[in-house]
Amino acid sequence: MTLALSTTTLTLGVSGVLAAAGVALAWTGLAKRVRALIVTGTLLLFAGGAAVLAWAIIDGAGARAAAVGLVAALLPAPLLVATFLWLGRYRRRPWLVLAFCFGWGACVATAISLGVNTGVAYLLIDNDLDQNLAAVVSAPVIEEIAKLLGPLLVYWFARRHLTGTLDAIVYCGLAGAGFAVAENVLYASGAYVTGAQSLDDAAGIAQVTILVLFRGLATMFAHPLMTGLSAIGLGKAARRPGRKGLQATWIIGMLLCGMGLHALWNGSSLLGVALDLPGLWFALYPAFLAPLFFTMVGAALWLRSADARRTQTALAPMVAAGQLSPPELASLASFSRRAAARAWARRHAGKPGEAAMRDFQRAASDVAEQYDLAAIGAPWDARAIEHGAHRMNAARAAYTGRDPRTPQALWDGRRYHVVFPDGRSRPVEAPAQPVMPLPLPPPPAYPVTYA
Repeated sequence: MTLALSTTTLTLGVSGVLAAAGVALAWTGLAKRVRALIVTGTLLLFAGGAAVLAWAIIDGAGARAAAVGLVAALLPAPLLVATFLWLGRYRRRPWLVLAFCFGWGACVATAISLGVNTGVAYLLIDNDLDQNLAAVVSAPVIEEIAKLLGPLLVYWFARRHLTGTLDAIVYCGLAGAGFAVAENVLYASGAYVTGAQSLDDAAGIAQVTILVLFRGLATMFAHPLMTGLSAIGLGKAARRPGRKGLQATWIIGMLLCGMGLHALWNGSSLLGVALDLPGLWFALYPAFLAPLFFTMVGAALWLRSADARRTQTALAPMVAAGQLSPPELASLASFSRRAAARAWARRHAGKPGEAAMRDFQRAASDVAEQYDLAAIGAPWDARAIEHGAHRMNAARAAYTGRDPRTPQALWDGRRYHVVFPDGRSRPVEAPAQPVMPLPLPPPPAYPVTYA
């Protein structure tokens, strides 16, 4: 007993020192704008949280069960993480920020939630109450707050990387994914111990397999879904700079919605056991949670498309200024058009042309983001606009003039100046549709026969 207490004290002490040192270094790095200090401090903070989680799992289930649980939890992780990376792949988001959100959910949010939920469970036991009530009383509150804190730090200290709801969904989704992976380690290790103690190691592996198929695949988006509600509030707040009261209302209001959904999720299983209705949770999942999940997926895809449409709107003045041609602007209006433009560049200029077109599109998105920030009254960076415009011009050089069907032409903001076959340049009014006038060859003549 004394040894266990000393191990617990030592683990918590070391974790606390790591976390405190990490916070101090990261804060100093933010104040002095030194990236190395920020990264080092963040890693120390994550190490402190991971140490608490590892100790809790190993102390409760053993090293072997912890290893099995870790492998099982990592199996669905790539799909979960890739979903949010794919959702936000057309916007330049630093990988350090993405990794921070995932690491926060996996290491810090889980450690905070584990400590609070364990404390609440002991309080419930001391008051002769069911400790499982912690899943409804404390878990929805502390877990949703802890997951949201990571993206909130991005919003407070790196606001240029969180400018709208899609950004918030990506960051909050990764935080929720990290939390889900870490939590699955805890559940999978427990499932292995239960099976191994009842029969043998094979039974433990079978229990873990069932858990992975059920929890890891069927419900792996539960935590990101709940945090996604908070993401909506965070994204709405980002679109309302300078209006702190409205920002707080959006963030707190949607956070409460996420807590309510989480309480419903956890409470359905407890209520089913209490009422001897084990199928209650299974009925709730397809009737309510699954439709909500697909609604959130649809909303995320719509926001992703809205990002492309916002690019078209924000860059429209560049067409009038002669810096962007109508076909180029039209090619940025949707992701299917962007894909078609990259295919065209690859067809006529090879892989370098495709890479240049992709860079052109990303640079255009970066410029549009700054114009959009200026439009809503948020801080914007004129140097980023200038740098993005230079990147767009540099990218054009890789594929311009490679399509033999496209004539040499310039756009002056009102009309085209097209070089005709006689070598003379003549002005041509822009057509109703944003397409270049292409000199197409006549269709091939086919022999016609009559019966």
